[in-house]
Amino acid sequence: MSTALLSLAIIATAQAQTTVVKEIVIQGNRRVSREAILAAMRTKVGQPYVQENLDRDQRALDDLGFFEAVSVRPSPLEGNSWRITVDLTEWPEVKEIRVVGNSVIKTEDILNVIKPFIKPGDVYNLNSLRPASDAIRSLYSKKGFFLAAIEEFAPLKESPNTVNIALVETRVGTVSVQGARATRDSVIRRLIKTRSGDPYSENKWVNDLRRLYNTSWFESVTTSIDPEREAGKVDLTANVKETKTGQFNVGLQLDPRNKLAGVIRLSDTNFRGTGQTVGINYIQATQGSGPSVDLDYVNPFFDSKDTALRVSIYSRLVFRFANVFSSSSPTSSSSDYNERRTGGSIGFSRPVGDSLSYGLSVRYENVKTNNVSATGADRFIQQDGDVGVASLGFIRNRRDRDIDATRGDWLKLDVEPGYANITDVGGAAAGTNVIGTHTFFRTNLEFRKYFTDQGKLTPKDLDAAKRVLALRAKVGSIQGTVPFFEQFFAGGADTLRGYPEDRFWGRNQLLTTAEVRYPIQKAFSIIGFVDYGGAWGGYNTVNDFTQSAGISLHLGYGMGLSFRTPLGPIRVDLGFDERGKSRTHFLIGTSF
Repeated sequence: MSTALLSLAIIATAQAQTTVVKEIVIQGNRRVSREAILAAMRTKVGQPYVQENLDRDQRALDDLGFFEAVSVRPSPLEGNSWRITVDLTEWPEVKEIRVVGNSVIKTEDILNVIKPFIKPGDVYNLNSLRPASDAIRSLYSKKGFFLAAIEEFAPLKESPNTVNIALVETRVGTVSVQGARATRDSVIRRLIKTRSGDPYSENKWVNDLRRLYNTSWFESVTTSIDPEREAGKVDLTANVKETKTGQFNVGLQLDPRNKLAGVIRLSDTNFRGTGQTVGINYIQATQGSGPSVDLDYVNPFFDSKDTALRVSIYSRLVFRFANVFSSSSPTSSSSDYNERRTGGSIGFSRPVGDSLSYGLSVRYENVKTNNVSATGADRFIQQDGDVGVASLGFIRNRRDRDIDATRGDWLKLDVEPGYANITDVGGAAAGTNVIGTHTFFRTNLEFRKYFTDQGKLTPKDLDAAKRVLALRAKVGSIQGTVPFFEQFFAGGADTLRGYPEDRFWGRNQLLTTAEVRYPIQKAFSIIGFVDYGGAWGGYNTVNDFTQSAGISLHLGYGMGLSFRTPLGPIRVDLGFDERGKSRTHFLIGTSF
């Protein structure tokens, strides 16, 4: 046989042995189109029948996720051809999605986050389960909660058109505190709001730890979390190290108002472990005029709703225009004078949620001007009498911690109706129409904001020192006839640095501050600051303290140091006014 004839014979034999797919029959699909099914298959009509391709088609159709059961069967036809039958059982159409086991996230919110993957009207698809489950877990995480498991995400057997999503939320097992010896357990339990059996909220637990830290009863507050005791539960432990809360101090004090003074202070901010504050302060300034005495009491748990009670009884000297560490004094020491303010205050405040609180307080004082015999009529303002002020305030506190906040904000609004009964006037106030009883209404608004580039505080570093940009704005206005000593005052350590204490006064106030706080060590920071603001629209100029009837704002700037000490934080600032003259300010406590 010739070579050409042999080739033709081989081709004819191969063609006789080749089998082709003549038809593909698809059965059982109702909502999934025939075209979509054929597109997923490698087997095509008119192409050779290959069993490996059919096996792959079986897997490919399963992978579409639309089918509960898939069967791909070949059957022979005449003429070396095949029929491929694809039997399908579709998952049912979703008509309802039911969510069970959720207690902290609304069902509506869960349905919204899974809507891109599965919703009523769709065919149930196994491939939607993972992204939908991930979306639910992400939603819980964003809200500060956790899921232990998603036990079921499938159609109900008794109602195939209903998809059941069964969630198991992570819950709190035990809550314990380690290291508290002086502080009573019942007091700590008032601060910790997380309870055994609650859904575990990381945000809520961190807030509990911050609440402990903000009391200043503890040197450190950390946590440990044990998830191993029981599936779906976590055991929480707050580890605290108590600090000394009782103080008895005898010594000297430098104060922006009182200058150099002898001090006797007896106080305890956690009296007998109850969380209550009791304090007695006795201050005798070097100028004389008698001592200042304060008796203070605070009960942060006055009732079952965590209402705080604050009571203060006092007889204080307030030194007007006092010059401390001043290199350039606009007044001589003889022009300093003081007011003795004798009275008391009582106030209540109550939290509303985690960040909002409101308070109501009443203050009554008798004010008497002293040490004016050596000053001229233009060197002081005398308005002696009684004053009573009520205050209704609202505070929104979203700072990460109250002391040296690193991020968050703080907002306070106060409205203060008051009355004054002035019986004696003198100095620059002579001739003003303030004798007798008058009323006034004062409004204050203050906002603080904090930024850091070093991340959020965690339960492991609640007392960490971080770089912070801190901003503050204060605005206030007074209507009615207000005594001199009840006006707004600007100038000094806590308002407008670079200027004497009380340098500006008036019925209106606007103060802004920006501080960059850079920690050198945990207890020591360098601070750069800019203050801009003032007070205006009040009483006459006194001596060299010129005043403005209209809005008048002033610039102060400088550098400072901040120290954390066992007696509390201390600030020393070197400020410059808008003429470049310097003044040193000393502050016991924090600025804001």
